[in-house]
Amino acid sequence: MTKRPTLVLAGGGHTHSLLLKEHQSKPLPDCRLILLSATRHTPYSGMLPGVISGHYSPEEAYIDLQQLAKNSHCEFIEGAITHLEPDNQLITASNGVEIHYDLLSINTGSTQSPMIDAKNCLSIKPVNQFLKWLQLEFPQKTREKAFFSLVIVGAGAAGVETVMALKHRFGSDRNIQFHLISGQNILPGYPVAIQKMVQEELTNKGIQCHPDFRVNSIEHRCLKSAGGSTLDYDQLILATSASPASWSCESMLTTDSKGFVLVNDQLQSVSHNNVFAVGDIAAFSRLPLAKCGVYAVRQAPVLYENIRNTLQGRALVSFRPQQQFLALLSCADGRGIASRGWFRARGRLVWRWKDSIDRRFMAQFPKPASNFIDGL
Repeated sequence: MTKRPTLVLAGGGHTHSLLLKEHQSKPLPDCRLILLSATRHTPYSGMLPGVISGHYSPEEAYIDLQQLAKNSHCEFIEGAITHLEPDNQLITASNGVEIHYDLLSINTGSTQSPMIDAKNCLSIKPVNQFLKWLQLEFPQKTREKAFFSLVIVGAGAAGVETVMALKHRFGSDRNIQFHLISGQNILPGYPVAIQKMVQEELTNKGIQCHPDFRVNSIEHRCLKSAGGSTLDYDQLILATSASPASWSCESMLTTDSKGFVLVNDQLQSVSHNNVFAVGDIAAFSRLPLAKCGVYAVRQAPVLYENIRNTLQGRALVSFRPQQQFLALLSCADGRGIASRGWFRARGRLVWRWKDSIDRRFMAQFPKPASNFIDGL
């Protein structure tokens, strides 16, 4: 009797969630299917600024991966990758479980790039930890001080949306001063017109921006820049550029200089053809792509087809990323900013557009219980 191959989906990112939905309607060839995820509940990045600002409840922005796996006739194991031996086709998880695989797909996402050790420092990833701090610790901390300085490091889309969302939610507390610092201008890589729009929003909201502030050292809750500027803080939040988990650098998979798994146009590891990588953890060997949820969603149909074709011994297809994609930023006050190519828009209709897209995406998946965040 031929042994059933084992397919492991490591990570509960957007791509794997969409793949499992596709598998429900068009089952993959017979295999043992396992979803390995560090957490049972995974957040949808597009809705997180809305959760922070208070527009959405946490359960509206989370997918119940265990239920999704059950609906997909897929085994669910809660645990993060701690060690990967691709030559031996072996994963060791944080719960001590060892999983042998025949085919592996990695969609574990990323975290923030580390900076100099600092007291009272928090990253926006992992999101579960950040939201617990937001709901339980932050309000108490601000009540304990007559003046509270909140500093966010990183002025990409995540940092910009996070600081505006925090300002909207807690702006009525006049003792809080919000700061956004970056080693360069805000929203690097975005069109100048969008950068100007966002700068106007930040200024109008009373958020102090510190461009070209490259952190050189931190002493006694005071940031010091390479240029000699200083900024005191009570809470430091990292929204810096994406960084991979340490296991990817320690594995025998070929990675780029930052540690992201190098893949070809077929989403395969360039060093191990029975390993796929998608979303933030992947780096394309031919063409660098931004760490963006749009690409993760677009990769899902290609990943599904290539896993199916691999199991059936057929030729693989290529992922062709869009040269331009729609970028939607939340201003946190019921308005949004949109851009794609030459197109620019700002206002309440943009927010409604974004809200409709996000709710439609999440309607595909099972939601957690209303009090789930208490157990995170």
